[in-house]
Amino acid sequence: MSELDDPHAELAAIAAGVRQHLLEEHDLGGAGLPAVAVPAPPRAQAAPARPQASLAAVTPAGPAAIAPAAASDKVARLQLLAEQAASCDACALHEKRKQAVFARGDPSSPLVFVGEGPGRDEDRLGEPFVGKAGQLLDRMIAAMGFERDAVYICNVVKCRPPDNRTPRPEEALACARFLVPQVQIVAPRVIVALGRCAAENLGVAEAAGPWRGRWGSFQGIDVMPTFHPAYLLRSPQYKRTVWEDLQKVMARFGFGPTPGGAA
Repeated sequence: MSELDDPHAELAAIAAGVRQHLLEEHDLGGAGLPAVAVPAPPRAQAAPARPQASLAAVTPAGPAAIAPAAASDKVARLQLLAEQAASCDACALHEKRKQAVFARGDPSSPLVFVGEGPGRDEDRLGEPFVGKAGQLLDRMIAAMGFERDAVYICNVVKCRPPDNRTPRPEEALACARFLVPQVQIVAPRVIVALGRCAAENLGVAEAAGPWRGRWGSFQGIDVMPTFHPAYLLRSPQYKRTVWEDLQKVMARFGFGPTPGGAA
């Protein structure tokens, strides 16, 4: 009897998969598997958007600024944007970059994560979220039930700010020529804004006051702002808080509970 025909081997494989999921969720502060998947209810209406930041008002021009299209066309249009970002000198961030860091993942994904900017590892390797914060983000994505490369990940700015500082408003505005059409081309159902910088630039957080865990909207796309993985590395006590925010995203896709009531 082959391993594929052995029911005991099959049960062992299933048990191993469940154990891995529980370990990933536990790392985020969770306490058990999400509820069993059920048919998705009618899509909940997003909360009214807060006044959007300057990025939200940018109207890109050129071949990238057209309606969403097929996956192959998305790849071609995103590649064009990536090439333009690689040679961009619109702000001072280009002066010390090793390379522009455009995105990673599936451009046809219904879920996009937006961070603030690349760090040292990302600047060296040319991919967003590949350092320690990226490894934590990968575990967050896995705990949500998604494969690492089944989501799309990018940043507000495509070049590394010196000493990994927060991007300045003028730098974010200069990079809006890439981020805005990038989001429009991917056309996800939900964006997770990682950190206050991303939330502010996507127009779902004010400059002061509470901001995370509240649904907003960018270019007609639902946005859930939450803490950046790098912040969780310094303050792991907030992992459970972020997990609650991510469960709201899971509920928007029709699986998992919505902690604390309606999203």
